[in-house]
Amino acid sequence: MSGAVNNISQKLRALRKNRGWTQSDMAAQLDISVPAYSKIECAQTELTLSRLKLLATILKVKVCWLLDEEEAVLHQENEELKEKLRMSNIEVMGLQKRLLACFEQR
Repeated sequence: MSGAVNNISQKLRALRKNRGWTQSDMAAQLDISVPAYSKIECAQTELTLSRLKLLATILKVKVCWLLDEEEAVLHQENEELKEKLRMSNIEVMGLQKRLLACFEQR
């Protein structure tokens, strides 16, 4: 069971970071202290079903996703691909601006 708890903790940390939130942000939403939330992410505390549901609601995921290891891997890969696409779009926009500037100089 500790493997599953650790996996949930890793997912929570990744989701929080993907949203740009701090542990303090999460603790405030859960109405708990920052050290208490930190223990959740470090798998040092057991999560109740009600707390798990609340975490899922805050992070906008399904509880079953938090419990499903295979889907979590796919989600993480999806998030990484989204970030790469975002960075590529930024690069393309920069190249477009430089190209337009070249044409305007002529």
